[in-house]
Amino acid sequence: MTSVQNDPGGKYIQYRKFQFLDISDQLVRTELTQEHQDKMVPVTNDPEKSRQFFARFYSDIALSRSPVADTKAQIDQESQAVIEGFFDGKVSEETLSETFQDLFTRFSTACKEAGYPMPLETREGNQVMLDSFYSEFRRKILDEAVRRNDQEGQQYVTGDMNAQRNWKYYNADYYYQSEKALSAITDGVNELIKDRAYSGFTFRDYAAEGLNLYDNFNSAVSNNISFDEQFILDSKKAPPEGFRWFYQSGGDSGRVIQANGLIVTDANGNVEEYYDYRPTQFDPKDFRTATTWASYRDDKGTEHFISTDFFYNGTKSDLRNLSALLNFTGGNKAQDAAMNDFLKNLQVYSQGYFSRFPQGGGVSLHA
Repeated sequence: MTSVQNDPGGKYIQYRKFQFLDISDQLVRTELTQEHQDKMVPVTNDPEKSRQFFARFYSDIALSRSPVADTKAQIDQESQAVIEGFFDGKVSEETLSETFQDLFTRFSTACKEAGYPMPLETREGNQVMLDSFYSEFRRKILDEAVRRNDQEGQQYVTGDMNAQRNWKYYNADYYYQSEKALSAITDGVNELIKDRAYSGFTFRDYAAEGLNLYDNFNSAVSNNISFDEQFILDSKKAPPEGFRWFYQSGGDSGRVIQANGLIVTDANGNVEEYYDYRPTQFDPKDFRTATTWASYRDDKGTEHFISTDFFYNGTKSDLRNLSALLNFTGGNKAQDAAMNDFLKNLQVYSQGYFSRFPQGGGVSLHA
């Protein structure tokens, strides 16, 4: 508190550029009796409730209506630019970390100057401010990694995608790029919390909270908040470096019915002829067909590629573990083994599979 001022309307206390009405003269001193003491209960501050209170002020909607809306919008643009620069290879990890710290400092300064969400600072309020800024920066990093991954994978899709089809592409390079970016801003937070204003700050466990878009590349690229996005079994399992994988199923938007075969019988029901119409290779217009491939670069820079076509039959067996479809052989044994081990962490299925055959457990309903 810097000063106390009087005016005809009352006495005010000056704190920074804010004024608070001084009502200390309304306090009444009462003799403390044993009866009073017996009725006393300890007043404790619940940090978690305090953090929950402040969290509401740092949502995108709340900030867009706040006094710092313009500053936040500018910071968001600069955040996106530096993240894109990092993935383009134009921004180093050190620069990303420093920029993150600078942007947060600008944001927190703007909030303090505007008295948002309230003029008086609290430890929990500062913690929530930093947690919110850091979490959203993580989401932006993972969103950019997923966007680039999917954009790269789009080139491998055959034909037009429609409601009968699904596809997935995975490039481990984006996993490792995003991990470096997340590590850089985490280092930035560790620098910021050296300030006593953020004393007691702890990092959230995004996986435990089911916050798939904030955790890592794996949980974001196959975000199982959607029943149709369950391609990765364990999002914590890191891929081998250089690994790539692509999958697509077929289908026709016209919902054309495909016959698997034709049986011709005589008048007594005896089979005279049988025609097998089942597909023998991937057809982008046939919902019964699918194709997948995987590749990796070995330590000598040689590309190893394996692929297969396979078929769906509209039953629970349409859920396939990728290791049952693909297997690397012929390369470096250790590298082949690492790739094959990660294939076990991936699965493929026909479009709408989990809606037709719900699977128990393991599905998060959080974003």
